[in-house]
Amino acid sequence: FRRKVGFLLLLLLLLLLPLPPLKTILKRPTTHSTSLISKSLIKLSDDVLVMYHLKSRERGEEYIAVCEEEEGLEKLLLNRETTSLEDVNVLTDLRQLHKSVLLETCKVRFSKDTIHTWVDRSILLILNPFKPLPSTYTPSVMSTIKTSVLSSLHSSKNISKTTPPHVFSISTTAFYACLNTSKNQSILISGESGSGKTVSTSLCLDNLIYLSSPPALNASSLTSRIKSVTKVLESYGNCRTVRNDNSSRFGKLICLSYAEGTITRSKIETYLLEKIRVLGGREEERNFNVFYEWCEYNKRDAGGYRILQ
Repeated sequence: FRRKVGFLLLLLLLLLLPLPPLKTILKRPTTHSTSLISKSLIKLSDDVLVMYHLKSRERGEEYIAVCEEEEGLEKLLLNRETTSLEDVNVLTDLRQLHKSVLLETCKVRFSKDTIHTWVDRSILLILNPFKPLPSTYTPSVMSTIKTSVLSSLHSSKNISKTTPPHVFSISTTAFYACLNTSKNQSILISGESGSGKTVSTSLCLDNLIYLSSPPALNASSLTSRIKSVTKVLESYGNCRTVRNDNSSRFGKLICLSYAEGTITRSKIETYLLEKIRVLGGREEERNFNVFYEWCEYNKRDAGGYRILQ
């Protein structure tokens, strides 16, 4: 009974306290170490407001912020960043690791054709630009990144802090780690269909062959053979899907063997081929590329075969 009376008195006291206007963000400012506890909507006639329950990690204090929906917590947090999002090369350097801040950073960099961003020292995020960027993957860029990685290794500094985010940075780091430690290195390239995994793999191969020192006499022929084999694999394992005109329907493992910094052998293993596609698939998708290439080569009409439509 006493607890009920105390609760009613507390509720009555809260109702009698003067409340600030809802469309006003409380004066207590957000800090660089603010975390979101909960989020809820407040509907008022024609307006919809968002109420955020925030907590300061530095002081351990909790407070409420109310703002219009179109303004949102994202801008509240982004306004606390002292560095332009375009200049943020490492996502973990952001003061706020909120999902909206991370996405906004990638969006801003993408709009400037900056498609590479470090997540940390060993993870690189690459966005598909859906257009050619010839100046991004030139031999001069390979040389610049090689110099930067070597400088970082000699000074024992974090590579993500001194080397620009780039697919060449990943492959160059793996190359010199293999030479310096005599241990096998691996580069895992993953992503959704159409995200650019095949292109990134090809760029890694180009850079690894470029780094072969002294330059292998058969480097150009080796590169040509690796890419030729890749084209054959794509014919038998790639097809057009709803999301990608040349989607890989299998996994691929490429192994390069080095001897004193020079490539001596290459081996490609495949697995998880989507064999069921041979028997048919969705109406808006196609079968493996090899069937259409075969029909084109033989000058035959594929219109009469359902499996080739």
